[in-house]
Amino acid sequence: MNILAIDTSSDAIHLALAMGDDSSLFKRYEVQIVANGTRHSESLVPLMLSLCKHNDLNFQDLNLLVCTHGPGSFTGLRIGMSALKGISLASGIPLCSVSTMDALYGCVHHFPGAVIPVIDARKKRFYTALYAEGKRQTADLDVDVPEMEILMKGYPSVLITGFDATAFAEKIKAYEGQVFVDETLSANLPLTLIKMGWEKFQRDGSDDIGVGPTYVRKSDAELALQEKIRSMEEKND
Repeated sequence: MNILAIDTSSDAIHLALAMGDDSSLFKRYEVQIVANGTRHSESLVPLMLSLCKHNDLNFQDLNLLVCTHGPGSFTGLRIGMSALKGISLASGIPLCSVSTMDALYGCVHHFPGAVIPVIDARKKRFYTALYAEGKRQTADLDVDVPEMEILMKGYPSVLITGFDATAFAEKIKAYEGQVFVDETLSANLPLTLIKMGWEKFQRDGSDDIGVGPTYVRKSDAELALQEKIRSMEEKND
């Protein structure tokens, strides 16, 4: 069983290649984290090819592809899912996508209090969700810190995790509980994706070909179009 997993929901590309058999999934693995800003379209496929070649594999030797489907960077998610869909369609290798928030939570699910994964959504807002008692307590959210602090009330301690945990934690003002910040996420995410993707594939099978990225917020282009339409309607009134 050879599984390739990627995350492109942030400024860094996270990759993992796990090799083994059905009874020993992590017999051998390699993890790479490449901080390349916004160059995912140039870097992703060469990185995947290099990772496979380094382990004497071709794409055809893979048994499962795994990626995050969002929320996160609009462009990064599209690039990641499109690349794996292309490989899946060309080779017949099944593809499973995993919620970015669920994957980030999966890295620290052992924490006894509430867990809040966060990704900077720009405009002083964050993509996030709240987890407690081993399960999701909210849907994926696009909120500012004061809005999230309202949801944090009632939990004596919270762990802030995710790519932008420190930036989020620094803005917390009204929450009176104990705040912990996870700064070791990058070491855990790729292998967590391997595990979650394999479990999802065994439980639900591969994604439908129509499955695409999960967006919590409309893109800037969509918002601009809405504003243009609104302005035109006001002029016509």
